[in-house]
Amino acid sequence: MDETFRWFTKADLSEYEDKYVSIVDKQVVCSHDDPGIAYADARKKHPDKEVVLWKVPHGETFIFFVNLK
Repeated sequence: MDETFRWFTKADLSEYEDKYVSIVDKQVVCSHDDPGIAYADARKKHPDKEVVLWKVPHGETFIFFVNLK
């Protein structure tokens, strides 16, 4: 996931502003306003791969989420 995060922070995702994107192998495989749809569609297309879901910020805004398991 760290590798995907580094890719996400440098990629030009301006066409996906304010959308949720599902990323597999450093490629956007689905985008949608609804995160559930973006994730489910990506899982259907790539059931055996790790799917990373991110919200593409608008402009210069960037929000970090931390998973504390």
